[in-house]
Amino acid sequence: MSNARKEIIMQAFRKLDKTGDGIVTIEDLRGVYNAKYHPKYQNGEWTEDQVFRTFLDNFDSPYDKDGQVTPDEFTNYYAGVSASIDTDVYFITMMKNAWRL
Repeated sequence: MSNARKEIIMQAFRKLDKTGDGIVTIEDLRGVYNAKYHPKYQNGEWTEDQVFRTFLDNFDSPYDKDGQVTPDEFTNYYAGVSASIDTDVYFITMMKNAWRL
């Protein structure tokens, strides 16, 4: 990945990491992600923490789902996304829109 892609990925990570400790956890998500609009929360199937944990699991290492997302895990997730996007401009635009950067 280009440095431009890595930088936008880290901007998104820093936005999620509200505590600034280098790890994204459920506590960090409480400040940036509203679980109350998730359909499974609304129908009573999941708690707010279950919504957050499922969100984190998208980025967490598939071999060690510990509910904590490191910068490397976050970057690895987006390396997969990046591989299918031809230009840096498109990737950066997609990240800015997705994360409201």
